[in-house]
Amino acid sequence: MVFFKKKNHIRPMSKAGQSMNSAMNSSMGSMTQSQLNTLIMDMLSLPQAENHCKTLCRDNPITNSGKRKQLLKMLLIVLLPMGILVGMMANVFVGVLSNYVEASSIRASLFFSVELGQMMRYLQRERDMSALYVSAIEQNTKDFLLRRYPDTDAAVDNMSYWPVRINNKRPEFQSKDKFLVYLNRHRYQLDQKHNRTSKDEIEFYTSLIEIFILWLYESVSETRTGAIWKTMVAYQEIIVASEYIGRERGLGVTYFAKGEFETKEDYLLFLEAQINANISFQSCKRYSEIAYQMYEDQLKSKSELLNLITTMRLMIRSNKSANLNASLETANYWFENMTYYQETVRETQKLLAKKIDTQLTIREKEDLEVIISISCIFGSVMFICPLVVLGVYKLTVQIQNYSLTIANKTKALNKEKKRTDTLLYQMLPKSVAERLKSNEVVEAEHYPEATIFFSDIVGFTKIAASSSPYQVVDMLNSLYTCFDQRIEMYDVYKVETIGDAYMVVSGVPRQNGNRHAAEIAIMALDLVRTVKDLEIPHLPGMTFSLRIGCHTGPVVAGVVGTKMPRYCLFGDTVHAASKMESLGKANKVHISQTTYDILVSIGGFKMTERFDNSVQKDPDLMNYFTGSFHTYWLLGSTKFPAEDAMSDDQSLEF
Repeated sequence: MVFFKKKNHIRPMSKAGQSMNSAMNSSMGSMTQSQLNTLIMDMLSLPQAENHCKTLCRDNPITNSGKRKQLLKMLLIVLLPMGILVGMMANVFVGVLSNYVEASSIRASLFFSVELGQMMRYLQRERDMSALYVSAIEQNTKDFLLRRYPDTDAAVDNMSYWPVRINNKRPEFQSKDKFLVYLNRHRYQLDQKHNRTSKDEIEFYTSLIEIFILWLYESVSETRTGAIWKTMVAYQEIIVASEYIGRERGLGVTYFAKGEFETKEDYLLFLEAQINANISFQSCKRYSEIAYQMYEDQLKSKSELLNLITTMRLMIRSNKSANLNASLETANYWFENMTYYQETVRETQKLLAKKIDTQLTIREKEDLEVIISISCIFGSVMFICPLVVLGVYKLTVQIQNYSLTIANKTKALNKEKKRTDTLLYQMLPKSVAERLKSNEVVEAEHYPEATIFFSDIVGFTKIAASSSPYQVVDMLNSLYTCFDQRIEMYDVYKVETIGDAYMVVSGVPRQNGNRHAAEIAIMALDLVRTVKDLEIPHLPGMTFSLRIGCHTGPVVAGVVGTKMPRYCLFGDTVHAASKMESLGKANKVHISQTTYDILVSIGGFKMTERFDNSVQKDPDLMNYFTGSFHTYWLLGSTKFPAEDAMSDDQSLEF
């Protein structure tokens, strides 16, 4: 059986709505900064990770610290690859620059080797002429020797670099001037000491040339760079071979001038020079096949010269009948042929130097192009980096502003959501509303036992008839606002207000054992006591009088409707509770037998039986309660002591 009590269908709205709105606003209020931060962090929530990861990764962009962290992370994302790129370019740049500097150093060593080789060449010629002069002191040999001095001096002066070695203990090699002074002293003393031999002269000049060869070795050993270094070593071996050829030439000049070697050691020195020259050529071939091929190509067109030199070498090596060939002309002939042969070696030396210089030029050009390219890229990166930082900063500011906008929108949305939820919870129980919000189907539910409260205003019809509609609404608003505030203290749910009817239930939708009867009973006593002091707004001095009825029994509860759903109670218990209210009296709480029994079992309530026959004669209640039944007046409880009840004839008269 469905029951809805129908009177004047007036739903209080005015002040009740305003009070409700103010209550919601006061309950929500403005969000604090921590609440706003929490809201933003929930909005920006990332997948679950380790706690330290969440601390590092989850930052609120609307705060200054969060903004700085976001800016730092974005700069790391952008600048880290750029930094790696710059680091790689810097590494390449350093390597290329090192190669460029090394190539320049090799070129300087090459120029030094060329100049040093030129000076050694003139020293070799001076050595040969000096040995010839000592072997056969004649005016012609003196002239030959004197013509060699200016060439040697010019070669020394043309040295662009004169290395001063720490390990060089000989003071005459500390500078070019000291060397020339030392050399001129030896030249001057050549005529003063008539006991000097060609061997002495060869040893003197050879000792000087050996120092320069040592310089040559040191300069080449400082530039160990792949194929160029090998070519440089081959170039050096050609210079050394040229020196041994020069020694061979000098000893041969002495031999042909005198017709014999003065000592066995001179003969052995000649053989040693010849052998060492061949060893140097073989060493050149091992380090650079190209260099040795250049040497072979130079000799192909000089086969006659080689045959002549080979013949004269065999004559010297045999050392037989040499006295028949002793003459200055023969010595000069040997000297000129060996010089021509040495010039062939020198041409190979020039070609190889040119080839090395070409390789170094190409290498320097390539390295310089790479250096310029990397410098341009690096300059571009250095120009772009501030723009990137500025762009990231502006982007971070935009993100912060966007986050603030979202935060404000979310705050407003959250506020409206709470307002909507508050309205929804007034229409439906919270548990039911949450299920509906989750799109769950809310089926009707049977409750085996609940206590229902009905009340209405005594004399409401007369009051409404003598009042304007606005006054009626204002009156009901003041009354139900007071009711709504009082029932918040109890475990009850307000089901409906229709006109002056006020319906409350306990035990639905949240079951509470048998406490529902006690909750309704205490609430009813509280409302009776409250309305005694509540004046009717437009009738000063007049207070409200309530008629209250309560009944306990089974009910069925469910949601009715979709556009404006209502949580309604169905069953005879609802009808019986309504009849208990309609048959009650002003400012008295009328309860049924079932409610009475539960309150007795709970204890702490004062009740008395109703003895008039008006209740037993009601046909609706007779159909509901089979057999004899009794109703009772609830007079008080330990919380609300019993007071003098109003007499039955006490009612409002209008």
